[in-house]
This record gives sequence, C-alpha cells and structure tokens, in this order.
Amino acid sequence: MMEVSREIGVTNKTVINRLSVLVKNGFVEPLLVNQRIRSYVLSDFTRDNEKKIKKMIS
Repeated sequence: MMEVSREIGVTNKTVINRLSVLVKNGFVEPLLVNQRIRSYVLSDFTRDNEKKIKKMIS
C-alpha cells in the first residue's frame, strides 16, 4: 500500500480507507492471508461491468 500511496500522493491511511469503501460497496474483495488482508482483487461485479463503470467515471 505504501507504493500506491506514494504513487497517487496520499497517505497510506487514505488508501486503506478508500479500499474499505470499495469493499463495502462490492467493487473489490480483500485477499486474506493468516487473517490479515494482503491484497485486493476486483469483484465479479466490477469485472462484469467494467465498461459501464469506466464510462460512468470518465
């Protein structure tokens, strides 16, 4: 996450908070390793609706 926060110019906490919202709304899913989130993947919903989502945010 540190790399992401540096790349987009926000704090690590901001990245975590934004990912939390994306998880809550079903856009990404956390991947757990030993009960800790190690990474995230796009949800089936996001993959299935990729074109619609990109159109809406651009």
